[in-house]
Amino acid sequence: MHITAEQKEIAIKMARENQMENGMSCSESVFNALIRSGIIDLPEEYTKIATGLSGGVAASGNTCGAVYGGLMALGWVYGRKNPFANPQPAPGKAADATKDYRFNMLRRFNCYVHETERKVGTINCWDVLHSNGEYFDEKRVMKCPDIIVTAVETVLKYLEMSDEENKKLAFGYNILGFK
Repeated sequence: MHITAEQKEIAIKMARENQMENGMSCSESVFNALIRSGIIDLPEEYTKIATGLSGGVAASGNTCGAVYGGLMALGWVYGRKNPFANPQPAPGKAADATKDYRFNMLRRFNCYVHETERKVGTINCWDVLHSNGEYFDEKRVMKCPDIIVTAVETVLKYLEMSDEENKKLAFGYNILGFK
């Protein structure tokens, strides 16, 4: 996928503005910025599908919604077009990892999550919150836009990455045992 320098600049600017000036949540801020900049070809009202992912999924404090906004964009571009094609191996059946559709598809997603986590220190909303005060504290309010921008900058890299570049990435930690 080709992304222009102007689209990148707009997406980064919009991501911060979405939260700081427009009152969007972390997940909405990222996903909407990628839509409004023209990087993701979706109508702007699709932003609403990101709403429940804020606050670490419905304010539960788990994985940061900004990360989910980026994952949604990656899914839109690189996710399976037909989820009924290439089914998972049956439970309990050993499979050749390289023949599993997830082996190459999920690598991009996995590396995006781990790189974002390395850059910001944690992607756990609870940890961000408690290391920066309570939810409405100024310190936390100032930290989240930086995480949102980092998520956008990082997802742009993985959106632009070719399939060949993706195949050369090493998986980060994953429950599938892929390397």
